[in-house]
Amino acid sequence: MLKEIADLFDSRKYFLNSLTVTSSTNGRIRAYSTLIKGNSRNAQALTEYFSSVKELKSFSINDVTGSILIEYDPQTIRNNVEFLKLEQFLLNKAKHR
Repeated sequence: MLKEIADLFDSRKYFLNSLTVTSSTNGRIRAYSTLIKGNSRNAQALTEYFSSVKELKSFSINDVTGSILIEYDPQTIRNNVEFLKLEQFLLNKAKHR
């Protein structure tokens, strides 16, 4: 999944590094990306991708602020191995900020 998300963007090798995780709780992650802020094309690509992850409760992407909010049930999401990789990456970024 990490590669798939990165492939959504022209600057794919920079996307994951562009993320700043500002908060994370059990089943909720808020992050910001400079590659989404002011870029509706990238925001739309990420919206389409997250729309395909059926296990998510909800998500919102704001291209004005670059904000990404992901909400999910931690038990349900365990069925999606690819999302678990993204979750772990984001949670690790949150710990190291």
